[in-house]
This record gives sequence, structure tokens and C-alpha cells, in this order.
Amino acid sequence: MANTNLTTGTKVQTHNGNCSMGGMFIYEVFRNGEIVKVNEKSIRVRLTDERRTTNGNTTSETALNTNATFAFWKNRSDNGKALYKNAQFGIITI
Repeated sequence: MANTNLTTGTKVQTHNGNCSMGGMFIYEVFRNGEIVKVNEKSIRVRLTDERRTTNGNTTSETALNTNATFAFWKNRSDNGKALYKNAQFGIITI
């Protein structure tokens, strides 16, 4: 069931990355934004900036101005938080 307590204007952060064989992320992208529309099974987010890291060190920071739709994926079993995903921009945990 999707999280029904979401409101527009809520700040969110997306995460996308690739990991090595040991399970440690070697390349990650974090994008910050805010929710601009809440639907029953998805949210629309305005992404404002991104930070790219390699082995935990920031390699670049870029300003963005793009909207993306994240579909509800599932609720986490350990803490009940909702996961939303987008194929291009990664996952949001709320």
C-alpha cells in the first residue's frame, strides 16, 4: 500500500548507484528535490540538484531543473517505509 501521508513540498532525496563485488557502493548519484504532485500510486518530484560520488568522495555537483515521476514499488519489511522508483533517477525512501 502506498504512503498516504505525503504532501506537496516535502523534501526528498533519490539514490542510484553501482556496487563492487564486496557490496560497497563505488559509484553513487544523489539527487535532491521536492514533491510537486501526489497521486494514489506515484509521486511527481522536481529535482533541483545532484551530487555524484566515487568511493564516498564527491566528484561533481550539478544544478538540475527537471520533473520525474516515481511509481510506488513496495513497503520495506524492516521499518515499513515506502519505496518509490524511477528507472532513470533511482529510488526514494519515504
